Amino acid sequence: MDTKKIVVIGNQDLSYAIIGALFAPPTKDGKPAYCISVLTYPSHSPYIPPHVPPNAIDHRTSDFSSQSLESVFAGQNLVISTIAGGDYDLQVRIIDAAIAAGVKRFIPHEFAQDSLNRGLQERIPRSQTRARIIDYLRGVSITHTAFEWVAVAVGCILDKMLVSGDLGFDLQWESATIHGTGTEKFAATSLGRVGVVIASVVRNWHMVKNQFVYAAGVLVSANEVLASLERSTTSTWSVGYSTVDDCIREGELRIERGFPDSGMFLMERSILYDESLNAANAFQHQSVNGLLQLESETVEAIVGEAYHVFKHRGKPGCGCE
Repeated sequence: MDTKKIVVIGNQDLSYAIIGALFAPPTKDGKPAYCISVLTYPSHSPYIPPHVPPNAIDHRTSDFSSQSLESVFAGQNLVISTIAGGDYDLQVRIIDAAIAAGVKRFIPHEFAQDSLNRGLQERIPRSQTRARIIDYLRGVSITHTAFEWVAVAVGCILDKMLVSGDLGFDLQWESATIHGTGTEKFAATSLGRVGVVIASVVRNWHMVKNQFVYAAGVLVSANEVLASLERSTTSTWSVGYSTVDDCIREGELRIERGFPDSGMFLMERSILYDESLNAANAFQHQSVNGLLQLESETVEAIVGEAYHVFKHRGKPGCGCE
C-alpha cells in the first residue's frame, strides 16, 4: 500500500520537523510526495515550516471526540500523533478512531527515550503510559490484521533541551550542572533529524512495521556536550557536579511541593546520567539507522544549531523557532 495521505496531529516543534521532512522530497514532476493534513484543536493554528507553502497543507480541526476524529481520518493512509504521549485514554481514542475510519498505518507519540525500559517506566510515569500504548497497538494489530504501526524512539532531543535549559546547561550564563561523572553515554537526536527519521520510516514502512524501533542520532556524554558548548561560545564554562540521587531527590521534592513540571524535568534528566538504567543500550545495539540508511549526527552540529537558535531566536529572518 502506498502512503500518500497523511494526517499529522499537533502544532508544536515535533509536528513542524515532521511536516518539513515529509514535504522536502518532491516527486519527479515536482509535486509533493504526500498530501499532508495537520490536525489541531479549533483554537490552534498549524506550525508550518517556511519552505512549505501555506496552501500545500490542509488544516483540519477536531474536539478530539471519537466521532470527530473518525470523520477527519476518513480516507487517510497514515496518522502520526505528536501530542499527549502520556495520555493513555486520548491515544487509545485516536487509535480506535483511525481503525474505525479505515486508516492502515499509525505512528504514536514516542520520539524520546526507551519507553520499554523497565527502569524508566518506574521513574517516569509517562514512559509507563507510553509502554501501555505500545501493548495496545500490538494487540489491535493482531485483531485488525490490516492495521500496522511503528513507534520510534530517538533519545533526548538535544538541541531543544539545550535551548530550554532542561538538560542542566545554561546558555545565558554559560554554566552547567552535571549529575554524575559526565562520561555517561546517553542517546540524543536533533529536532530536525526527528523529521528525517519519520520520513525514512514512511518510505521504508515494510522494513519496520509493527515494531518499536531505535534511531538516535548520536550517543554522547555530558562532558562532550560541554566541550562543544565551550567551543561554540569560545569561553570556559562554570561547571558543578552532583549525583544522580541528588537529581532524583530534588525532582521528587519539587513534585511534592506542587511543581510537577520542573520536578519531572529533573527526573527525566536523571535517566541520562543513571548508568544503572542502561537506557542507551537499546539505541546502541538495536539501532535501525543502518536499515533505514540514516546518517549519524555529531554533537558539534547539534550544539552549534542549538547555540545559533539561542543567539538568534526572535530576530527577523533568522529562521529560528
